[in-house]
Amino acid sequence: MSERGWVWLHRLIPAVAAWVWFCTVANQSAVQVMSLNNVENYALAVFSQLFWGWSESGLWEQTIHFGYVDSWMWSGHRVGWLPFVGWLYGINPDPLWLCRIQIAAIALGAIPAYGLGRIVIHSTYGGLIGLVLYLGFPPLTAIALQDYQDLALSIPFLLGAIWQLKANNKPGFLLFSLGACMCREEIIPMVLLIALAANGSWRQRSRWVALSGLLVALYGALIWWLGLDFDGYDNPMMSHSGDMLVQWPPVISRNMEDVQNFYLTFFKPVHFLAVLAPISLLPAAGIFFFHLTAPEHGGVDTTWDGHIHHMAPVIAFIVASTMIGIGRIVRFTTRMGRFRSHVLSIAGAGLLVVTAMLAKPWMNYLGLSPAVTLSSPAPNLIAPEWALMADIPTDVSVATDSHMSVVISNRKHAYTYDESLRDKRPGEGLSALDFILVRKLDRSWVATIQEAGGVPVGETPDYELYDLR
Repeated sequence: MSERGWVWLHRLIPAVAAWVWFCTVANQSAVQVMSLNNVENYALAVFSQLFWGWSESGLWEQTIHFGYVDSWMWSGHRVGWLPFVGWLYGINPDPLWLCRIQIAAIALGAIPAYGLGRIVIHSTYGGLIGLVLYLGFPPLTAIALQDYQDLALSIPFLLGAIWQLKANNKPGFLLFSLGACMCREEIIPMVLLIALAANGSWRQRSRWVALSGLLVALYGALIWWLGLDFDGYDNPMMSHSGDMLVQWPPVISRNMEDVQNFYLTFFKPVHFLAVLAPISLLPAAGIFFFHLTAPEHGGVDTTWDGHIHHMAPVIAFIVASTMIGIGRIVRFTTRMGRFRSHVLSIAGAGLLVVTAMLAKPWMNYLGLSPAVTLSSPAPNLIAPEWALMADIPTDVSVATDSHMSVVISNRKHAYTYDESLRDKRPGEGLSALDFILVRKLDRSWVATIQEAGGVPVGETPDYELYDLR
């Protein structure tokens, strides 16, 4: 094959791998969304309504969630990518499409994974090893299936920043680092730590740290200025950091079961080799510390089907550190002489075997089936409430409960009668609504609706739709 042919092949390999991974994960995401078995329907509904409002009117408004304010910093977070994701969402304003945006972004992390692997693993197959370590890492898939969470978008950017750092490409490093910072405010200090892993002497590294520090200072000042007049939810990172000032050392809120079943899983099947690159792993240590000391029942979980998106940045640091660790092992094998190629071949085969062995139970657990095309869930997996609400105009006022909220999220006036209606339309009650999708077991609400003259216009096994006009 010609040199140009090899170049195109190297570009094609990560693209094909990313596409297969994307289709596989996106199809399972579709099942979760359409069957209403998301990590949290309520949270996905909030994002969906926020992006719907931005794409339709250019305003940050949401009425589904109790308490959250109408701002781009609606929950206290500073996310620079929010308007850009909102514009993408406007292409096909649907919760399913929103989840696919996240999965696609994470899938594109295959490109920096492949590039980083080729640089730090001094082998012809370094890029392929990088792909296996990234796309074959079960926690990555679990994070990708976290409905939509902007923190998950940081994974490809952080990996890209480390890639460009090892490639000694300052413009590329700055661009990827900026993209990572824009995913959420807690990424900012992590970007500063990344620069410590630059190539060369500590004097050379100090230049990268200074460059990273300048970026962090400018971006941090920008989001501080943009949020100067913000009055609403406290920033979660600052709140937790403030708690540590009150009580030090902070209380460890996790137990050994969490360590065994959750935290140690990030170092399997071969990702324990990340400890061979401790400087690159340093930001992950900080994340583990914050996670271990986070208050229980505060939306920071240690179960794989719970709220684990806070661990998303760990993926990038562990995968990158594992590649760097393997690269150091490969360099060490130069002392083996003629046995080196055999040792590396056996080690590479072992990597594939243990990754495949771990992948099978994880695929069963996450409900994944390998795919090369996008497909819709089987009809029996689609909640009937989607069809019930399909003919309701988007300009009318609708309410339902928190569980069903994602079904009505693509509209301006969407409320949860068990959460936000009293907060967003105080004192109005049912008079604020045109339609209400009520759970049949919520008998007090059903009785109130009937007393108010609500006319039933449709039903499913669990819900009834009433016209209140």
